[in-house]
Amino acid sequence: MGALRTLFHLILALHYGYGINVYLYGLNPPQEIIALRKIGYGAFKYLTFWDMLLQFTYFTLAFVNDILGSCSITAKKQSALQKFCDFYFSTVVFAIGSFVSISFWGLYNINRDLIFPVVFDSWFPNWLNHNVHTTPLVGVLTELYLVPHTFPKRKTGLTVVTCLCLLYLIWVCFIAYQSGHWVYPILAALPLIERAVFISAMSVLISLFYIVGEVLNRNVWGVGVQQKKMK
Repeated sequence: MGALRTLFHLILALHYGYGINVYLYGLNPPQEIIALRKIGYGAFKYLTFWDMLLQFTYFTLAFVNDILGSCSITAKKQSALQKFCDFYFSTVVFAIGSFVSISFWGLYNINRDLIFPVVFDSWFPNWLNHNVHTTPLVGVLTELYLVPHTFPKRKTGLTVVTCLCLLYLIWVCFIAYQSGHWVYPILAALPLIERAVFISAMSVLISLFYIVGEVLNRNVWGVGVQQKKMK
């Protein structure tokens, strides 16, 4: 299991690293798309790209931990790097990765023009689309099965997730205020009230994914990997 875990972490780190490189430097969109992508700090305006960076950082650190750190369910035997990876994975990596995959494919199947218009197919390769929008869910679920994680108290975990959501929402609103451009077509299409409801619902959904990760981790590995009894 140890060798499989290490190989998995290495593959995901390379997978995301290569995807980020292609996403930033390897695409050749038409001029009108180039102009659109440059609005609002380029790729850094998209939650999907934030997630790619989060996933790449986590799986790189997890690989380093496999080589130099520890993989123990006993707190006293855990390296500082393992403790950080546990906290990082449980609070943001699982929740954001799951949300990105499920929300993207959910909206895509309802009306893809709201999230990924057909015109993107001519310059955004299908494998990269899955790298960005499918691998996060597959990766975090596989990680949850291969590696026991110590989740913090639910209040702490939800606070971290909420703060990250708030940070991204402020960023999106700042870009819209500064440029007059909403990051996602669905935000531009919705009236003010419906937009606020949609954003609130998405924020609640991300928080629910934190709880899902906590429950799945407990069901796979048992309550013994929890730092404290969940309240």
